Amino acid sequence: MMPLALLHQSPSRPISPVWSSRRERSKGSHGNEFTFGRERLPRFRGVCLFIALLSVSPAVASAARLTPEAINAWDKYLEWADKKVEREITDGTRFLIQDYLSSQEKGNVLRRLKAGEVVAQRMKGVIPSGADFDIHDAAIHHWWGSILVPQVRLEDLLPFLQDYDHHAGRFLEVEKSRLLSKDGENYKFSFRLKRSKAVVTVYYNTEQECAYRIHNSHHASSRSRATKIAELENPGTPGERELPPGEDRGFLWRLVSWWRFQQTDDGVIVECESASLSRGIPFLISMVPGLRGYLESVPRESLENTLTSIRHHAPAWKKP
Repeated sequence: MMPLALLHQSPSRPISPVWSSRRERSKGSHGNEFTFGRERLPRFRGVCLFIALLSVSPAVASAARLTPEAINAWDKYLEWADKKVEREITDGTRFLIQDYLSSQEKGNVLRRLKAGEVVAQRMKGVIPSGADFDIHDAAIHHWWGSILVPQVRLEDLLPFLQDYDHHAGRFLEVEKSRLLSKDGENYKFSFRLKRSKAVVTVYYNTEQECAYRIHNSHHASSRSRATKIAELENPGTPGERELPPGEDRGFLWRLVSWWRFQQTDDGVIVECESASLSRGIPFLISMVPGLRGYLESVPRESLENTLTSIRHHAPAWKKP
């Protein structure tokens, strides 16, 4: 799962040339232009050029720093998220996230899953009502997604996911993978990740741990957490090195995922809920109409890629 992988924190001084948005007020206009100096550009070209400027500007591409305040806010949010997941998977009558949707929303999700689609939505309802919560100099990205893996049994799908030595080549963003240790249903493993969006590509060395729970013959769950995330400088060269955690470009500082698996007559419904911590969205970027949503699409796309990889590879996988 991927955080906001294009974000570069801007210092307080403005970037030149200055971008501004211009929303046409004439009848029939939809605000699909950006202004660069005095030249108006279509939204797509404007977005691409703006991202290119961000990727090469020394003022924007400087390192970010993970602050103690951001860590404390993340820890608090994670505590709420863990409690919410535990309540839901031990409810007794409901198990999947979609079970907690309205009947109309759940029906729509099931229809899309049976059609072979990936469902991905922003997660809501984690922060308790009335709670005082704010996070500075960082951003939390929390999404959930679901897919139906047809013609697969739960007892076959779980070993596929636990085959960490061979995740590379099956999952789009995993370049290298290795199982480090196994203790019952607890796994520790390492991934080298490559994540790209438009003109920006980021490499990481990560170490993660995942604990599985078998609830009954038709339900299972797991929780995975990255214990190490190190962005790589000069990847693939003799000068490759890991940047100090919290002193990198800030695309990915924390990552936790919760998984739910339910056996059905049509196959296994897989749900993944992913939360990540990255640097915050600079004010300059947030003011450009359309750009905030474009940049925040990255975690969703990573989630969709992961689920699609499972649907594509799991049915043909055979246990060694």
